[in-house]
Amino acid sequence: MAQDRERIVALQQRSFDFTCGVVNAYPKGVRFDDASRVIWYQLLKAASSATFNLEEADAASSDNDFLSKMRIALREAKESRVAIRVIARCRLAGWREVREFEDEARQLAAIFGSIIVNKKASMKRTSPP
Repeated sequence: MAQDRERIVALQQRSFDFTCGVVNAYPKGVRFDDASRVIWYQLLKAASSATFNLEEADAASSDNDFLSKMRIALREAKESRVAIRVIARCRLAGWREVREFEDEARQLAAIFGSIIVNKKASMKRTSPP
């Protein structure tokens, strides 16, 4: 159990670091064009939401609540990756700084997806026939 807790805390820290990296990559003191402003806003919301929901899942009131929060975290991590790709491909404000986070968003989404699959399998094994 202690090893599981360490893994959970490490994943939470990794997600937190991802969100802070995105926030720090946000181009400060720059006049934004409309596209940059809209996509960056989406990215900041999605990255932080993925982290917030991961943390909330840790205190879920039930297995279904846990899955619900993890599904949101997964969707938001995927949305973060798409926003990063748009910023980089369209060379919007801050594209050089944020493109390094695309792979981390992809990896977090893959981890969150695996957690969901494993939890659903575990719930199926322990549910009465």
